[in-house]
Amino acid sequence: MIEVKKLVPELRFKGFDEGWNLHKLGELGTFKNGLNKDSSEFGHGSPFVNLMDVFGKSILTESNFGLVNSNEKDKENYNLVKGDVLFIRSSVKRTGVGETILVAHDIPNTVYSGFLIRFRDRNKELGLNFKSYCFSNAPFRKELLSYATSSANTNINQESLAQIKLFFPSLPEQQKIASFLSAVDEKIQQLTRKKELLEQYKKGVMQQLFSGKLRFKDENGAEYPEWEVKRLGEVLDQQIREVKTPLVNYLAIGVRSHVKGTFQKPNSDPSKIAMDKLYIVHENDLIVNITFAWEGAIAVVKKIDDGGLVSHRFPTYIIKANHSTPEYFKHIILDKKFRLILDLISPGGAGRNRVLSKKEFVKIKIHFPCIDEQQKIANFLSDIDKKIESNSQQINQTQTFKKGLLQKM
Repeated sequence: MIEVKKLVPELRFKGFDEGWNLHKLGELGTFKNGLNKDSSEFGHGSPFVNLMDVFGKSILTESNFGLVNSNEKDKENYNLVKGDVLFIRSSVKRTGVGETILVAHDIPNTVYSGFLIRFRDRNKELGLNFKSYCFSNAPFRKELLSYATSSANTNINQESLAQIKLFFPSLPEQQKIASFLSAVDEKIQQLTRKKELLEQYKKGVMQQLFSGKLRFKDENGAEYPEWEVKRLGEVLDQQIREVKTPLVNYLAIGVRSHVKGTFQKPNSDPSKIAMDKLYIVHENDLIVNITFAWEGAIAVVKKIDDGGLVSHRFPTYIIKANHSTPEYFKHIILDKKFRLILDLISPGGAGRNRVLSKKEFVKIKIHFPCIDEQQKIANFLSDIDKKIESNSQQINQTQTFKKGLLQKM
């Protein structure tokens, strides 16, 4: 007879006061490795759930599965029914091994890959939707990874999975928990979708603005002057604020690729660099990483970066006030065409060893509206950015809220 250990979580729903059960997975159900076939058997036959059908998902639904030649015995031994959970058995990335997906309903005549392990709840002690959460929470994942072994890939086997302990309440409380967490997940999905729509909207607006198809008018409703074509050399003025390499730790500034802005390396050790000269950057400077400009490593310096130091690989420019503004330039560098030009003027050999031509950089031609219209464009796009950022914060807060709930349950 199995000895049941009762535990009580920190956070409970009203009306539930019984202790939770602690069992090893092997006491709750059975495990079975998936179907292995020769490569010649793929491409025809029955639907086949593979590794990539599980990665990054929580619910398995009928989809465009691959095909494998399987007989009736295969379909009987490797079938998938409502309530089954598939574990990833082997993964190149350690974080991928043991990821799970819930089979939400019967999927007839479908088999699963040998890279997966099926768990089937023998006594139906785990609620359907509760499984999506109990197999993905941090304590369960931590214990699972402690059993994983590594060689070329990271692996987990049936015997190890059977030893993992699971902490769970009665079915009614499981249902209550799953229902609540599903509502939280739905909120996260809604916020994520809203963010995606805002990002798509901004992308479309930028294309119209920078192609001149969308224009603003002045306060009196009159048209602004036509846009002028200017070389960057007319708009930017290179600054060389040279200093000797400090003798003490200093604030180093870097530029992220893909126009992700600057980042800081505080307390950088001067003894670890071979250069005897560095260069000061100030707020609203435009700086470029000439090694990765082709990858969008260009940014406007933030206020918190003021006074930081960069190497000679980061040419620094001020934006002339009578030609443009830092606020407007933040959006210029996001434009797809501008980044394509950076790619074209960064010749180099194989791999990532490519260097921006500073001479060609200042020759880049860009259409500029007048300062007033630039400001209106910048304000309009910045308002969209604020909405996107607010949405991102809501997503992070909701995810943190969910994580806290799972830890206390």
